Amino acid sequence: MSGSRGSRAVSRRALLRVGGATTVVGAAVLSGCDLGHDSSSKPAAVPPPDPDQHIVDAARAELRGLVARLSATSGAASLVASHRLQLAALQGDPPPTTQRSRAFTPNQILARERRAAGRFTHWAFTCQNGDLARVLASVAAGIRMQLVVRGTA
Repeated sequence: MSGSRGSRAVSRRALLRVGGATTVVGAAVLSGCDLGHDSSSKPAAVPPPDPDQHIVDAARAELRGLVARLSATSGAASLVASHRLQLAALQGDPPPTTQRSRAFTPNQILARERRAAGRFTHWAFTCQNGDLARVLASVAAGIRMQLVVRGTA
């Protein structure tokens, strides 16, 4: 019986060693797996919407409107070119050239340009993205400079 006890003791030790080794290897293998509810096999979550997107959309719409109306106004080519560049800086598409618009009077040009400069200044102060704020402030400054160059400021 002592022989059988010895073999049982060896078997127990061997079993414990194998069990311990299996546990260590299994833990190492499983540590690389993601078995949680937020498994990486699921598609990536949709990122939250940009909090400044409404400002970008409004700024693009403002510039598109100015380009469309100023394109129909004689003597406003420099303003149109300036607003097209500003729209491109905001990655906006210019209005279609087939779009018909009424021309601005000189007083309307002044009023619309001043209003646009004020809006871009406001948007620059209220947006959360610093890079966007700089672009919007630059657009506002560009609009104001065009008014100075034209002598209507």
